[in-house]
Amino acid sequence: MSWSPTQRPNVVWITLDSVRQDHTSIDGYDRETTPNLQSIANGPSGVAFDTCIAAANWSLPSAASIATGTYPEYHRTGYDTDVLSENVDTVAERFRDVGYHTVGVSANHYFSEATGLDRGFEEFKEIMPSEFVSEVPARTLLEFFLKIRTHSGGFTREKTKHRPDYLVNEIVKNQLSACAESDDPFFVSAHYHGAHVPYYPPPTWQDTFESDLIESPRAASERAFRHTADLHTAIGKTEAFTEEDWNALSVMYDTLVAYSDALVGDLFDHLEALPLDDTVFVVTADHGDLLGEQGLLGHKFVLHDGLTRVPAVVHGLDALVDQSNELIQHLDIIRTLVKRAGGDTDGLHGINLQTEQRSHALSQRGPGIESALKKIWETNPDFDASDLHEEGLSAIRTDTFRFQRSNDSAELFALPDEQTDVSEDYPSKRAELSAELDRRLSEIDSPSIDTAAAADFSDDVKDQLADLGYVVD
Repeated sequence: MSWSPTQRPNVVWITLDSVRQDHTSIDGYDRETTPNLQSIANGPSGVAFDTCIAAANWSLPSAASIATGTYPEYHRTGYDTDVLSENVDTVAERFRDVGYHTVGVSANHYFSEATGLDRGFEEFKEIMPSEFVSEVPARTLLEFFLKIRTHSGGFTREKTKHRPDYLVNEIVKNQLSACAESDDPFFVSAHYHGAHVPYYPPPTWQDTFESDLIESPRAASERAFRHTADLHTAIGKTEAFTEEDWNALSVMYDTLVAYSDALVGDLFDHLEALPLDDTVFVVTADHGDLLGEQGLLGHKFVLHDGLTRVPAVVHGLDALVDQSNELIQHLDIIRTLVKRAGGDTDGLHGINLQTEQRSHALSQRGPGIESALKKIWETNPDFDASDLHEEGLSAIRTDTFRFQRSNDSAELFALPDEQTDVSEDYPSKRAELSAELDRRLSEIDSPSIDTAAAADFSDDVKDQLADLGYVVD
């Protein structure tokens, strides 16, 4: 599925929710969580980047950055508005405008029509509980229910134990098969539930790493689910967590990563069997998840490597196979692909990985964490949020340092230590990275955007988002 210099490639972009790079086999993790990603990366046209830095730390701004090829400071979505401005072009529009057939598939409410991130897709399917009947073929639904212990929560009425990714995978496979029947190039982008909270792997997967568990797989699954189904209460209690608590969270999170990897392997095998040439297959994550760092679980609060350093595997782009050690961002892969497709790259913030290298990566987090902190303080009024930057936060990262700054304060970290501010030890480095951050932010000229725009989520969707740990007004 590699391309030649004169042909426009098909592009398949897979986003797995909440998968952190350091819990993958491609990063040398001690549990074999992603053998399929490893195999894809090890192929003759494959590469796994060591350090891919997401533009944001949670789904809406990160998905918007992937969908537009721009930083949150520019598109503002998930930063100070819920809906992508019509004044911001999408990547799907750039592909569509040069003759690509564009297909979007999503199991994430933030990659949806409600947020405007569906713009540019000629076909867009939201695989949500309320949409199953209309979007999923009857045969696929039947197979899903017959395999409910292998691909979802088993025979339980607890709705948040069920996962939609088997359905997403089957829909994507069907879409790829249909695309293969046309001579037009295609761009398919799919957002999976991945390892998102709550942590409850399908029952037949719960013993995947049984030898690493302190208690039985069932007990550990229930423990991990309990702590991540009510995320803000759990964060307020992390100081009292036991060894069994942390063990269950870690192992069941890894099990979800392994399950997601199996779906990716199945999808890649399906793609390889189709009569297609010149197809680029990208697998990444919108962000990671914290597993106790800074006393936190889940995502949305900080710009920590556990959230912003994500897997990035590219297959089918021969020019990149020797660049695994480079520092990259999603935006770089996007610009490279749009350029290769003959699309308009004006306004894209990434670099062309075929001709350029980056020395710094930018990540941003908006100011909207106060409501989530209030939820935590309801459980633990003594929870220390002094180092979380309640104001908007931007960070510039190199291979060895990260400098972050808000209106509250600024810190310099010598990686991998992300707790100790080393500003006094490296004053020249702090000054250098502060100036680089100023320069990067000054170059981002956001268009006119209605920052009061709110996504038109139904009450049912708001309830589902609350179940996933989001605070939705």
